[in-house]
Amino acid sequence: MTALTLANLLGKPAYGNDFDLDGALESCKKATGASSAIGVGRIFFITDSTGIAAIATSGSTGRMGVVPAIFGGKHTDSDAQFFGVTRAGAEIYIESSGVIKQGARVAPDTGGKGKQATGTITDDNAPFVYMGHYGEGTGTGNPPTDAANGDPIRVRLV
Repeated sequence: MTALTLANLLGKPAYGNDFDLDGALESCKKATGASSAIGVGRIFFITDSTGIAAIATSGSTGRMGVVPAIFGGKHTDSDAQFFGVTRAGAEIYIESSGVIKQGARVAPDTGGKGKQATGTITDDNAPFVYMGHYGEGTGTGNPPTDAANGDPIRVRLV
């Protein structure tokens, strides 16, 4: 099997079905200032007080999602809305930031990447579960392996 790179997988839904491609999508609002665009495959959070989404960083909490690589997947600083994968149970590929153990909860890190959660873990600060690399954990004899920094990884929203 040919190894797929981060560029091949970033922001791709894990399964091409209506759950990940339709039911999991939400139209999100965002600011329109400089550097407000959120890249494909990056984690974002939605501020409860304003309903405005922004790229997640270490310590972000609240409702989160990932920008999918569909509908062009890209938006600019001046775009006031974008589509995000936000539904619990959806699986999508993101970039890891550091080592993540199989089955661990994943929290946002700098630049909208995902890192292994530490400390007190809640759905608000670690809303993802690490499911494995491409092709892992999808059948017997193919268990997930630990992720390294910069790996494309499949996460499931909780």
